[in-house]
Amino acid sequence: MRDILDTLSVLTESTGLAGRKPGDKFKNPTGDEITFSQIEFFPSEGGKLEPAQLDNIIKQLPNVKWQNAKTSKTGGIAVATFTANEGDVQYGFFKDSIKPDPTSNYIPNQVDDYRFAGKAAEKIQSGLTPQDLLTRRDNLTSEEIINQLSEKLGADNPLVDLASKVAGGTKFPIRFAIPPNASFTGFRDYFCEILQPMALQVGSYIGNAGEAAEIFLGGSFADTLISFDSAKNAGLSDSILTKEDGKYVKISTKGGKGAQASSKNLIDAVNELNNTPNGKKLLEKYSDSIDLMQEIQKQGQYKAPLYLGVKYDIISQDEADKILSLRNQKPINLKDIKNYNLGKNLEKLALGRETDNPESVNLFYHLLASVAHLAAIEVNDRTDFSAAASDILNNGALVQVYTKAKQGKDEWVLESFDTVYPGKSIKGVYLSAGKTYYSTGVKGNYTFKIDRGTGKPKEDNAEPETTDTTPDVDLAKAAKQIAQGTSKPISMKPKSDKGVGRQKRK
Repeated sequence: MRDILDTLSVLTESTGLAGRKPGDKFKNPTGDEITFSQIEFFPSEGGKLEPAQLDNIIKQLPNVKWQNAKTSKTGGIAVATFTANEGDVQYGFFKDSIKPDPTSNYIPNQVDDYRFAGKAAEKIQSGLTPQDLLTRRDNLTSEEIINQLSEKLGADNPLVDLASKVAGGTKFPIRFAIPPNASFTGFRDYFCEILQPMALQVGSYIGNAGEAAEIFLGGSFADTLISFDSAKNAGLSDSILTKEDGKYVKISTKGGKGAQASSKNLIDAVNELNNTPNGKKLLEKYSDSIDLMQEIQKQGQYKAPLYLGVKYDIISQDEADKILSLRNQKPINLKDIKNYNLGKNLEKLALGRETDNPESVNLFYHLLASVAHLAAIEVNDRTDFSAAASDILNNGALVQVYTKAKQGKDEWVLESFDTVYPGKSIKGVYLSAGKTYYSTGVKGNYTFKIDRGTGKPKEDNAEPETTDTTPDVDLAKAAKQIAQGTSKPISMKPKSDKGVGRQKRK
């Protein structure tokens, strides 16, 4: 899987043209380059243009290269200016409306066939992922994979020859000519996702992946079918090896990268562990945390914070019900909070959370966010949630595969695929409300932050400065970031001296 830091970098670079800076470079597949200058929005103050206004502006932009079609809903325009060898060139985008904050208007990081050429973006745009190269990605033999690669890349491409050698069990290291128009990082971190399951099938790997095959497949990886279908993998792994009887082992690709998981993966892993003696011991060890995980998922994005808030004495059940009853209430000025008979505790929670616009606050979202953030602290500080999630996933039917490769001047070398079962790279997994619970709305259930050995990540309690255009990772998608590693369990029993909730009411 992609490294979390890598992913964050890619997401930053992928926020769109509205987030670009003058001087940013864009390249097309042939290597031609243009430079970003500026982007303008109409209407500049945000909002929506009347049809006559829209048509008038379009007439004033005769040289703009339009990148999408105008529709009956169109009420805004974005025009990006680039500098090219032949002079300035402008690209236009029709929008339904324009948001007042320019950076909140998402415009793709591509004009014609030019794409943003940031380092991480180039990697993402390598064209070497299974999704790029394989039309069919489910229940494949090695031969079917190689045939698709040959059709897509050409039979004489060095990567096709490499895939054939890996599938045939050629001994490592394997030296090969540098593929045309390919980056080394793209090869290592993306194309090798395709090679790894084929290598496992023929036993061309280092490490203890065979233990997982013995436990979950009843033997070896031979005679399995390979899938790269994201729906089948459900986010945790890059590929999956499946036997005819339905038994499977997932593969998490590691090229200096980190695996991800969803709560579905977590529940799947719980079911997997029920089939092994060691797994049953883990499930017994973490029974309290498993119950907590399942309850958070069951409660959903609106009720989960309230459930945790009551559980850890941040609010009472009556106060939880009161918050739910505020959902359809109109925004208020926080200065008038005492007029709404919320009680001292809810008033304190409302006034204790900062918001960008205290004169117009939706009490439901505002209080829900306040409780959600405090509840996350409680789960992280007073339960073994982190260790349980990590340990359960690591001991499920998941093998990590590390690609060892190096690049030379005239050739690249695939040195080995090193396997680890179970993994231990993640030192902590922390429940977070920072990307989903705001005073202005809810973007999903709880997310996770990961400690990979550098310490507990800082929680973000602030409101978003701009509209987030990247997909959120919620609990239903999230232990996406829980994958390998363990941390020392903390007692599930709440501490009576914790300075949160009811004890802050005095």
